Amino acid sequence: MKSLLHVLPCLLLWLSAAPTSAQSDSAIFGTVIDVVTRKPLGDVVISVTSPSLQNREEVTTTDAQGNFRIRHLPPGQYTRRVEFVDYRMYQREDLQLREGRSLRARVELVWDPTPVEFIGH
Repeated sequence: MKSLLHVLPCLLLWLSAAPTSAQSDSAIFGTVIDVVTRKPLGDVVISVTSPSLQNREEVTTTDAQGNFRIRHLPPGQYTRRVEFVDYRMYQREDLQLREGRSLRARVELVWDPTPVEFIGH
């Protein structure tokens, strides 16, 4: 009983120091497909950026069914970027995410095998 009295104040202090809104239940999720074949695209890179993000960027990839989900996002203005080899990059800059809400997207990528030119030394 005596040791419990010593531990209890530390436990209460630790719990009160934990941030209450460290993780939001807001998310950006959706599916990526090929615009012509209408088939889902796996391993597509999805990134979201926002001044609201502590790390400024969150990145994920689509699964084999073309689905993605980025969770625990704070409310704010977001830019979503979708990139996949041999496809045109897609970007949307005006996404407004609200507390406790999620944004769903269906992204249709266009195949574009044009080689990218690198200018180097």
